Amino acid sequence: MLYKVMVVDDEPWGRKSISKMINELALGAEVVAEARHGEEALQLIFVSKPHIIVTDMNMPVMDGQRFLEILHKQYSEIKVVVISGHSRFEYMKAAVAFQACEYVLKPVSLADLKDAICKAIEASNNHVSLQKQQQSIHEIRKLRTEVFLQNVTGGRIANTMDIEAQSEELGIASAFGSYRLAVCMLRQYHHISRTKFHGNADLLMFCIENILYDVVQDSCLLAFKSDDKMRLCLLLPVERFHAVDIGNLLGLFRDAVSEVLHTDIVVGVSAVYAKLEQLPAAYREANRQLTSNPLFGNGLAVSWPASAAEPTADALRRPHDVSQAHAQSERPAIVEEISGEPAAYGVDGHNALLTVFELKALQQAMASGNAEAVVRQFHVFLHKAQSASSLSIRAGQHNLQKLIEVTAAELKGISRTSPALFDFRSVTDIVDGKRFTAYIAELTASITDFMNSKTATDSTEGIRDIIAYLDGHYFEDISLIDVATRHHIAPSYLSKLFKTVTGENFIEYVTRKRMEKACELLRSSEQKVNEIAELVGYENQRYFSQVFKKFTGVTPSEYKAEQKFEQ
Repeated sequence: MLYKVMVVDDEPWGRKSISKMINELALGAEVVAEARHGEEALQLIFVSKPHIIVTDMNMPVMDGQRFLEILHKQYSEIKVVVISGHSRFEYMKAAVAFQACEYVLKPVSLADLKDAICKAIEASNNHVSLQKQQQSIHEIRKLRTEVFLQNVTGGRIANTMDIEAQSEELGIASAFGSYRLAVCMLRQYHHISRTKFHGNADLLMFCIENILYDVVQDSCLLAFKSDDKMRLCLLLPVERFHAVDIGNLLGLFRDAVSEVLHTDIVVGVSAVYAKLEQLPAAYREANRQLTSNPLFGNGLAVSWPASAAEPTADALRRPHDVSQAHAQSERPAIVEEISGEPAAYGVDGHNALLTVFELKALQQAMASGNAEAVVRQFHVFLHKAQSASSLSIRAGQHNLQKLIEVTAAELKGISRTSPALFDFRSVTDIVDGKRFTAYIAELTASITDFMNSKTATDSTEGIRDIIAYLDGHYFEDISLIDVATRHHIAPSYLSKLFKTVTGENFIEYVTRKRMEKACELLRSSEQKVNEIAELVGYENQRYFSQVFKKFTGVTPSEYKAEQKFEQ
């Protein structure tokens, strides 16, 4: 490690002499700045960031005593060596009081200077080690606290005595009385995780936590990640965080998130709880409140209980005799409070996006393989969702789950082709209108591909059945219309499908089968040409001969004669 040194002395020759000696000591120390007095040195600290300062005491503008006092208060990590031509008691007392590493009298010998710099380097190393140790202790405690809160929230630690003992050990019990729990989610969590953090959810949440602590530097605030690593939970003591405080905190947090990650946050805040063992209930309630927020929205969206049974945040903050109108007028403008579900899309109105008739039409379209009708119904669904400004996150999620259930029931096996789309957990993560719209597009594409693939497979199987029938009845008087009627297929559709599967049209296939059989009979039997013509389905021998010559390039008689000659 290279130790940066600043030399402070009002005499130019003194500064140059000390600087030269330090650079020649070969201790890994290098002079990076020189100053004429304390005031100039303080200005240079911002630029040079020294580990060690070697300073004189008797200087103009700001003398050594005042300089040492400011260094001790503001830059305790910088270690100081005093070099002075005076042994005045006041100077030595200041050096001791403000923890200078050494006091060296001028003229300075190289040995004395080396000893003083070595002591400063050792003190700097000890300070860094202590800082690292303290930082490590802080990080370990923070991690233990987060794991503890996660385990309590997840119900993995439920015993009251265990919770009290661990919270006491971690210093939580003494800091917390009644509290609210705020659960925060990014609007576009998956998109940001994928595009900016290479899908690393831990790194994304680490970034979000850092943003929070940078914005809200309050030791009373405890934050921890949910088990799914998609939600940031804030434990807010009621005594410290009132309604306005919560609004300001979340507003600052949202602004910082928007600036860094270019997205918004959606928040649910619980009612007041008195004990940490109630954290699972607080978490469930905060999540319910979170999903009460609008699905399609911009800016900060916050929801918390406002019923008569639960005190509002303002009521907790103000005396009980404050009028409701006054309390309402003082609510933080940045917090949008929503009581319960929107009327049109609430708990009892989850299916409002698709009427019973539309849902049956969708099921019928899937059952009949009509992909175009399915796409139309999905467009209707999406249009209704986007047009419903009051659609809550919960209602949107419930409607998506209904679509998944219907699709999985009607299109057997589709969940195996796109397992992520048909996992209900992926739906409960959707808290943003853009992700909702993208999910509908992905689901529509998956259904269309599945139905087209299934139709193609079913059609291929049907054509194979028809081919098997033709192979056994090619000699009969059969037509495309006869076969289409027999297999309940439109003749035009059968013609197109037959050509797609076999590479031949219907007439070409039947003619080829007849000619192949005629060639076989001409080679292996003594039957006459007219007899063979009848056997392969031609009553008119002349027409048979014309078709045969067109197929083989020779007449039936010529073909028979050639075969006998080759034998």
